[in-house]
Amino acid sequence: MADKKKKIINTKDTLPRRPVILKSDRDASKDLIKGNQEKEKQPTIILKTREQSTPKEDRPISPKSQTIDADGIYPSKIAQNENKEKKEQKCPVKEMSQPVKLLDENLEFNTAALEFLNDSNNNYLVVGVMGTQSVGKSMILNLIARNKQHDDICHKILHSHELPANHSTETNELSMENQFENISLTEATDLKEDDKNPLKFKMQDIECIEKGVHCTKGIDMFVTNDRIILLDCQPLWSPSLIEETSTNPVTARSANIMTVDCLQIASYLMAVCHVLIVIQDWFVDYNFIRYIQTAEMLKPSLSASNNVNTSQEVETSSGESHPHLLLLHNRCTLEDFTPESVMTMQSFYRKAFQRSNLQLNSGMYMYSDPNKNGINIDNVCKTYSITNCGHPINLFLLPEIYSDYDKKDIYRGHPSFEELANRLKWMVAGVNRHQITNVPNLSERGWFHFCNKAWETIRKCTFFMEYERFLP
Repeated sequence: MADKKKKIINTKDTLPRRPVILKSDRDASKDLIKGNQEKEKQPTIILKTREQSTPKEDRPISPKSQTIDADGIYPSKIAQNENKEKKEQKCPVKEMSQPVKLLDENLEFNTAALEFLNDSNNNYLVVGVMGTQSVGKSMILNLIARNKQHDDICHKILHSHELPANHSTETNELSMENQFENISLTEATDLKEDDKNPLKFKMQDIECIEKGVHCTKGIDMFVTNDRIILLDCQPLWSPSLIEETSTNPVTARSANIMTVDCLQIASYLMAVCHVLIVIQDWFVDYNFIRYIQTAEMLKPSLSASNNVNTSQEVETSSGESHPHLLLLHNRCTLEDFTPESVMTMQSFYRKAFQRSNLQLNSGMYMYSDPNKNGINIDNVCKTYSITNCGHPINLFLLPEIYSDYDKKDIYRGHPSFEELANRLKWMVAGVNRHQITNVPNLSERGWFHFCNKAWETIRKCTFFMEYERFLP
């Protein structure tokens, strides 16, 4: 035992001693702070229960414990929707009172029309017109743009070229107060007349007719309350365009530049429109038909992938959408409404556009075709049928407005101008609204951005430059 104790003592002596670690002043201060906090405890506050304070019906309910109402609507979701509606009401879409330039006089794209377009609406219709000078392009768009039926629409069209009468007033004899009253009254009446005026697009007046100049410059855009976007373009092949674009004397070079500019506008309308109305005032201009075919041939392949979604591939020419082509004849006479002439027109256009991708069978007919669509609509004339006129295409005739239009006893050979104008409007508004770009459900503002990219692509396209080289 003594030996064991000696060994234990010897091992204790041989083990190294551990160093003594003293506490720092920081640890001592922390202990003092903890002790002070424990001493300074806040007093407990006793609150009344909910049953004693408020009745059960008036108690606030947490969102987790909320149950569905009888109508199956969550109150929290209603509040969120109300907040969204308030945000949308803060920035409503402006209504148009006058057309806005989409392309200005220098054929530059204008972004001022963006504030009149809705970003949440994808149910819209784009209608464009194309034709030579003084064929009635602005008049046709005025017929489509009107919201209400006006009994005096023929009177307004007949007298649209007249200048307003200038009433002379003796302002010297009136006092300043009476002058301010007259100014305010005239401004109010002008606003009322603008609201009642169905002619939104400016038509040719007597000065334009006498000078032989065109009225529309570039492309004008107007959006109706029915969300129909109307595009009115400048005339094709107008000599006044050469005088405006060229400062030097008129040469073959300036005429070729004007031709290429008009071809670019025609191709542009084919790319951005659902419906393209081609207007003529007589049957038929072969050069104008070749012009349409050339514009379709030179139109480049367009897609919305550059401005909406970069991951989408560029469309091929076969996958692109093509507009509905409506061939409209304005200022038709009695002989034009006969079944023989209608059959001749339709057979000519059917052969002229047999290789075209433009849609000629879209339901904008003058008489029904039960073999194709099965819809029995009222014919413009009772004698129109498949046996007398052949299978219908997108062809429509509008008569000339005479000064005695209100005399219904005179035999016209066709319905009145107002009836045909109403028929034209509901046919255009009821056409199939196909997808213009490769982006589905494109909004109005998305379409506007696509228009900007499409115009840049067409202006930089080399097809038009090569075509200009072959012009004489």
